[in-house]
Amino acid sequence: MKKSTKENYLQAVYRTVYYIEQHYNEELTLETLAKVSGFSKYHFHRIFFNIIGESLSTFIRRVRLSASTGKLVRGDSVTKVAQQSGYETPASFAKAFKDNFGCSPKAFSKQFSQRRETMIKVDIVEFETVEVLAVRKVGDYQESAKEAWEAIMSFAYAKKIKEKKNLMGKEARMFGIGYDDPKSISANELRYDACISYDDKSVKPEGEVVAKSIDGGKYLYHLHKGSYEGLKEKYAQMMSYLIENEIAVADKPTFEEYYNRDPRRTKPENLKTGIFIPVEGQKSNYKLF
Repeated sequence: MKKSTKENYLQAVYRTVYYIEQHYNEELTLETLAKVSGFSKYHFHRIFFNIIGESLSTFIRRVRLSASTGKLVRGDSVTKVAQQSGYETPASFAKAFKDNFGCSPKAFSKQFSQRRETMIKVDIVEFETVEVLAVRKVGDYQESAKEAWEAIMSFAYAKKIKEKKNLMGKEARMFGIGYDDPKSISANELRYDACISYDDKSVKPEGEVVAKSIDGGKYLYHLHKGSYEGLKEKYAQMMSYLIENEIAVADKPTFEEYYNRDPRRTKPENLKTGIFIPVEGQKSNYKLF
């Protein structure tokens, strides 16, 4: 396969992947998704499977189930979550959920009903939408994040050398989006996007590099100082804070912003990471650009 043809396939499939993740609670027909991709419906599902490694229907089901966990944590009823996840009945949703996670939706929700005292500094911030270039990798977060950043950085440096486009200038921002809860989703299915902002729209995405947006709005924010290994505990504390203060989680992905220019050359104790969890119905303390 010619490189240009392969890159076209990657662009089409990942464009569809992001469309599914944004519209997972709607009816997603093969005709609709084929139109998004630009391929014939007779061939698209085979192309999708070849690149993503799982069938279109399996991927859609996994996205819907992954999104349902956050809604159960915030206390939504099983019936409501089933409807929003595209299932015809609560029973069919409960069966799919148990098959995937090993417990019923009610049992999963009950895990988070215990309130814990938290000692963490958080703020409600207003985040402005950012247009980014992103690379998706799937697998254990430690490995998938490394692979995604290597891919996006290779793209950025290639643009700098070949086209004199400096994507990693002083104004560039770096974000990581982990879509799935490692406690609920098997490690080999975890989805991670490495993202860099870009102002020069003459830069065109190629291959697995896709243009997308990180949605603006209100977020619960915490500045984590220290190694990335400490992020897991901060997420747990922030979720406890949300539950204790009865703050509703919005239906958008959680993400991180990395403030160190080159984390590889930064001592672990000097790393700074912003954690953003989307929320609803809250007044922001300040804007964060």
